[in-house]
Amino acid sequence: MPPTEAEGLGDSFYPFLGNSGYDALHYEIDLDVDPAANTISALTSITAQATEDLEAFNLDLLGLEVHSVAVDGVQAEFWRSGHELTIQPESPLAASSQFEVAVSYSGSPEALDDPGVPFAKMGWLHRDGVIYTLGEPSGSMTWFPSNNHPTDKATYEIQITVPEGVIAASNGLLVDESATDGQTAYTWRMDDPMASYLAAVYIGDFERIDHGPLYDGGPIIRDYVPRDASPDVALALSVTPDVIAFLEERLGPYPFDAYGTIVMPFQLGLALENQTLSIHGPATIGPGIIAHEAAHQWLGNSVSPDDWSEIWVNEGFATYLHLMFETEHFEGDFNDTMTQVHAWLSSEGIGPPKGIELHDLFGATVYYRGAATLHALRLHTNDDTFYKILRTHYDRSAGGTTNTDEFLGIVDEFAGPEAVDLVESWLYDEAVPAFP
Repeated sequence: MPPTEAEGLGDSFYPFLGNSGYDALHYEIDLDVDPAANTISALTSITAQATEDLEAFNLDLLGLEVHSVAVDGVQAEFWRSGHELTIQPESPLAASSQFEVAVSYSGSPEALDDPGVPFAKMGWLHRDGVIYTLGEPSGSMTWFPSNNHPTDKATYEIQITVPEGVIAASNGLLVDESATDGQTAYTWRMDDPMASYLAAVYIGDFERIDHGPLYDGGPIIRDYVPRDASPDVALALSVTPDVIAFLEERLGPYPFDAYGTIVMPFQLGLALENQTLSIHGPATIGPGIIAHEAAHQWLGNSVSPDDWSEIWVNEGFATYLHLMFETEHFEGDFNDTMTQVHAWLSSEGIGPPKGIELHDLFGATVYYRGAATLHALRLHTNDDTFYKILRTHYDRSAGGTTNTDEFLGIVDEFAGPEAVDLVESWLYDEAVPAFP
């Protein structure tokens, strides 16, 4: 069968990720996992709404064996090419109609090499008896079919069945845990919109540490640590309530029902802000990186980039906030911190966040020159104006996506064209500008 026009959304860096023609509304992912063999038997059901008349549509799924596909309970034709799973319903779908597609599949998920993440494998990973997922940007398609782009967010219910005695964690709230015939099924529910790259599965010998609500009506705080972890690990995570309080003061109420950290029993070389349950290795549980991943729950998760070339609106904002928290936590001087950042950017000739190529997706420019961009804006205006810009930037796009132009429009609204020119010089000029 020929490919369809629905292949890819035309993202600047990942043009073939995501699919047009429909909006995903809700995912139900049922995974039966054999951790020892690293195999899954799965059924993913997606409720979606057609945005145009559809004779066929695509999902993103890499590897694994697809056994059957049904649309509204009726078996559908399907074919595959690379990560594209093309589905042809028995009857065309009318624009604005809601439909459900169910995909039955199985196999051993394999991690992928993502050109934007040259330092690590992405997707479903299996190591030392632990299974974990790293989805940003493209890895989620290694374990479930989806519309794999942050512009199409949905709610999720993820059920993970594992051998009794094994812990399985995911996004949102644990709403059910039931044991039958030597197996335990953990059902997790994410009732707020989530991009597919933030969906997570964690399986292994972990201990759950429950802290209860952060405050009356606030998010539930829960962490997962290796069962044999040193008490120092839980102690390091105890900074989380202070982090959330710090961020709520600047960004507004925490956007989800729960938050916490899962710590792997081995080094990862990274941390990742999987929605409501960030993943860390033992080396990244200092106050700064904990604050960084928590900040992403607002800026990155609730508000996501509408194109992967806009990654600085994730990483620059989270870095600036984590540097603020880290400096305050250790009773330092924040202007000194940012002066040091500026000196390093200048000495290394770090280029502009809006001039990156794919291999720079998680490079220093989007993190630290992005953070310095915000500091320059703050120095040019004042704290009151700066925090109005920051809060408005979050509020207007909460639950959705944003981009640089939208941020610049808010800067113009609150601080005027000179502030816009300043921010643009930091985002686009090759040379590192001076702080105001």
